[in-house]
Amino acid sequence: MIIRCYEVGPIAACCYVVVDENTREAMIIDPGGNADFIVDKVKALDARPVLLVNTHGHVDHMAANTEIKEAFPDIKICIHPDDAEMLTEPGKNLSSLLGEKITSPKPDRLLNDGDEITLGGNTFRVIHLPGHSRGSICLYCEKPDGNEPGIIFSGDTLFAGGIGRTDFPDPESTERDRFRMLTDGIREKILSLPEDTIVYPGHGPATTAGKEKRGNPFLKGSGSLWL
Repeated sequence: MIIRCYEVGPIAACCYVVVDENTREAMIIDPGGNADFIVDKVKALDARPVLLVNTHGHVDHMAANTEIKEAFPDIKICIHPDDAEMLTEPGKNLSSLLGEKITSPKPDRLLNDGDEITLGGNTFRVIHLPGHSRGSICLYCEKPDGNEPGIIFSGDTLFAGGIGRTDFPDPESTERDRFRMLTDGIREKILSLPEDTIVYPGHGPATTAGKEKRGNPFLKGSGSLWL
């Protein structure tokens, strides 16, 4: 498996291009800008993109969806159903707050917790982990190419030394509730993975589940920071 990380867009979101070396099938994760650059990188890898996964619907993770779909018409746009409307509504994907109206084609596939997606000989399990957004997901592959360690693409849930923001307005929950939802979900669904699991986040450098379990200041104790 080939994994390439490219920082794209105005706030340097991590766009990942994952390629199965045998079939050359590719998955593009979170194309948040610089569409031409991403397309050129994919072509340079001699890859055939079949999946475009948005780990959530914020603009910095989906801004290049339209151009990617135009360049690779057969690619399937995938997102969790709770964030699906964000692709087509600038007010929900936050682009309108930046003075723009960025939209994406509607998703071709909705990904729910526990669903599996395949890329060549590898299987990725969808992990729904809300808090940063209602429909935030991670993609976990236990044994890429049959080997260890496992890998997880965490979107904007878990970073090296940090977690995703929980202060975006949502009339259905409070910031306190979203913080607890996110931190509890990270502990339960990511930090419970083998400690050598490589975490590829939506911003910043890669880390491991073990490093964040031992040292992430937002994940100490039981969330007493908010009491």
